[in-house]
Amino acid sequence: MKTRMVNFLSIFVVLLLPQVNLSLSVGDVSFWCNQTPYPQQCKYHMSYDIPFVSKKQFLTMAQQTALMVVSSSLRFADSLVSRVQHDGTEKSAWRTCLFFYSQAAFRLNRSLDSSLGSTADDVQTWLSAAASNIRACHGGFFDVNVTSDIFPLVMLNNVTELISNCLAVNFGFLRQEGIRREGVIKVLKKDGALMKRADCVVAQDGSGNFRTIREALQAAGRRTRRISDFVIRVKQGVYSEIVEVRQSNIVLIGDGVGKTVVTGNRRVADGFTLYESATFKVSGDGFKAVGMTFENTAGVAAGQAVAMASTADRSVFYRCSFKGYQDTLLAQSNRQFYKNCQIYGTVDFIFGNAAAVFQDCTIHLRKPQPGGGLVVTAQDRNGPHENTGFTIHRGRVMAAPDLAPFPQIKAFLGRPWGDFSRTVYLRSTLDTLVDPAGWLAWGGAPPRRCDTLDYGEFENHGTGASTHRRVKWRGYRVIRDRRTAEAYDVDRLINGKVWLPGTGVPFDADF
Repeated sequence: MKTRMVNFLSIFVVLLLPQVNLSLSVGDVSFWCNQTPYPQQCKYHMSYDIPFVSKKQFLTMAQQTALMVVSSSLRFADSLVSRVQHDGTEKSAWRTCLFFYSQAAFRLNRSLDSSLGSTADDVQTWLSAAASNIRACHGGFFDVNVTSDIFPLVMLNNVTELISNCLAVNFGFLRQEGIRREGVIKVLKKDGALMKRADCVVAQDGSGNFRTIREALQAAGRRTRRISDFVIRVKQGVYSEIVEVRQSNIVLIGDGVGKTVVTGNRRVADGFTLYESATFKVSGDGFKAVGMTFENTAGVAAGQAVAMASTADRSVFYRCSFKGYQDTLLAQSNRQFYKNCQIYGTVDFIFGNAAAVFQDCTIHLRKPQPGGGLVVTAQDRNGPHENTGFTIHRGRVMAAPDLAPFPQIKAFLGRPWGDFSRTVYLRSTLDTLVDPAGWLAWGGAPPRRCDTLDYGEFENHGTGASTHRRVKWRGYRVIRDRRTAEAYDVDRLINGKVWLPGTGVPFDADF
């Protein structure tokens, strides 16, 4: 199979789409390929002998092609098991790659499933997730510095370009359609999910059905109806276990922050990928957590060590806390909502490429290592058509107790992990520890990244909120009008008016 190495730092070409009914426009496959960001890859994989297709038909064909290549790559990666060294490092990278390729295939399948009645926004979300997941597979090898012979074998495909083409084409339909208040999520709406009686109870003292969260999840896996919530009450205690939630519609209800604690101490330096270092991982859609603490206790000198990693669509965290240092919270992909949460860390401790809103959350910056820096976010949007980004709405950025005695240590609101990184702070309180420049460039990245990113601040307040000395990047702006700011609210960024009412979690959809 002819393949090309993915160029992670390519700048995506913006597709110019006419203001007409796109589904009625027709042309041959070559014609449509020439309008995508990666026409050569498109033509190579889509050599269909079809004289005329509509743009909608072409999109479907492009999605099917991307799915075919992802599925083929997944089978090939799985076949490499005998060549994978059995030490933790290479094995971790390989497992992570299999997981993210399977997630990419799942999202591409959903984007093609006409029975779901998906909106263009749904499809754009799942295509963005698929692209993010492929990059996460590749990133896993870099995490643990794997350079063995399986590395190029897994890396050599151009599927990210194929998915980027799908994103560019679907973006035209999204722009034409706008955000509809219906679609796939309406099938999944429920009444007051958090008010349901618990299906099982976890208690370390033996007073519940199970002593560990993992045992409760195994019970949830045996249920027959996956569309309804399975509610797990987790009583007060410190649960030292590595947990992964792959089932859909799981609800965890703890006894409160600092009372129900899930803890682990894995770190990348010990041979785990970023994703596998996480204490708690969620990939099952519709996940909800209330009154829980998720922490990674590897420590300030441990380097990268994740407490929570979520790839789940429509995941919700309410009155939860996330504690770590570097890379505490990985909001990897899909639509996520955080309400009244507390997040602790030092460097890039809110990171990933989800479309995520953090509403009424407190961000606590902890004391770094001597000479170390402090950066809140590292958002990883890599293309202009990915409908992803982070919004901190009515949050507070402040020093944690261990940092408070050191006012000379300053922090940055974010730095661009991806070429089109997107992060905004809306009506938030920024304390004195925020550096006057506000934002930090990514070391070693091309200077153009500061032009293509999308960073903004709107009506923030506090002693660190002055924008007079902020960075002068083309991609940064002080948002002056409410209408511009509304593009980043709960309703528009994560389509929250559609699916959040059914969760039972309070939220403000807009300003």
